[in-house]
Formats: sequence, C-alpha cells, structure tokens
Amino acid sequence: MSFYIYRPVQRVFLSEDEHTWTEDMLEAAAFTSRQLADQVAERELGEGHDGYVLDDGSED
Repeated sequence: MSFYIYRPVQRVFLSEDEHTWTEDMLEAAAFTSRQLADQVAERELGEGHDGYVLDDGSED
C-alpha cells in the first residue's frame, strides 16, 4: 500500500520532489507508511496543516 499527501482545497498532491505540488496523482510522491507521510506533510505544510494522507487502497 502506498500513501499520498493531498490538499483538497487546491486539489493537488505532493510531488515526487517533496517540495512542489501536482494535480496528477501519477506524479505524486508515494510513501511506504502513513506515519512517514504524516511526518512529511507536517514538515512541508506546518503543524495544523490542511493536507490529508490518502492510501491507494491496494492490499500489497
């Protein structure tokens, strides 16, 4: 399972470079755990950010 950081108001995902944002989920950074994605979201957006960590739904 992969996890992605999504900002619903802007309708963007964190890009693979982990500093820019993209509308295309195929260009989004994929994280191996929810905890890691949460940590990166807080680093990039700050405490109390508006992002969500989404999973891809796969059972890998």
